[in-house]
Amino acid sequence: MTASMRTGKRKAEATGGPLDAVILAAPGDARATAAALAGRGVGTAVLVELTYQVHGPLLLTFYRHPGSGATETQAAGIRFDGDIMIQKDPQAGGETRLTRKRAGGPQDPPIVGVWSTPHETGQTAFLLYTSDGRVVFRLPIRADRGRWSALGDQLTLASGPSTSAIVRYAVQGDRLVLIDGAGKQIVYTRAELLEYQ
Repeated sequence: MTASMRTGKRKAEATGGPLDAVILAAPGDARATAAALAGRGVGTAVLVELTYQVHGPLLLTFYRHPGSGATETQAAGIRFDGDIMIQKDPQAGGETRLTRKRAGGPQDPPIVGVWSTPHETGQTAFLLYTSDGRVVFRLPIRADRGRWSALGDQLTLASGPSTSAIVRYAVQGDRLVLIDGAGKQIVYTRAELLEYQ
């Protein structure tokens, strides 16, 4: 899904401190990304930003791929029971129950606010629905401390004295591009810090 990362521009020849809040999200399916990153322990949360519309009992979510511009749309039935939001998959019929953690303002529709739900990774997922039609999915993942250093276009990430990875990198505005040895690129975009709990 949306590639998101909180990062600042750093000098090309620098040595950094702990990596204790680096990766917020990576491209691809959010569940696959969460599972992959949780296994690596390289960050604090997967963060995916979408837009949404509510049309009566129907919730539409839209994801726009940052590279191709292609849009993916998902539809779900939606209803509220107090502080519970129930989303129903129209094809499979399965229901997802979300618990309200924080409500929107008094004039906002009932969907606005922060919701939580158990995730298949064993963590609790949070969804922030804003009054301007954005929804931000956040899935906490394990974080490990580490160090980084950069020299020219080479970024070295180390999680211990004998464990490190070297990739090429480039900072392009609000994007961080990592390039592995096979030339595969992973693009991260600066993310907005949001309070969820």
